[in-house]
Amino acid sequence: MTVEEHAAALLALEQASHDEFVAKIQGWVESAEAAGDELRAQRHREHLSRLAAIPKPWERARKAA
Repeated sequence: MTVEEHAAALLALEQASHDEFVAKIQGWVESAEAAGDELRAQRHREHLSRLAAIPKPWERARKAA
């Protein structure tokens, strides 16, 4: 495995982990909304916004290519 292939595999793993975490939080949003807990749902939506705003290494790698 080349260095580039190894780096790509690590970025793919990191992205998959991030996507899984985002999906988990989205589930919390939906659960809170279903329970009628708007404050909790809003807090989770804010968490999702913060996650969306952070720089993601796999996006930088694609732009550089």
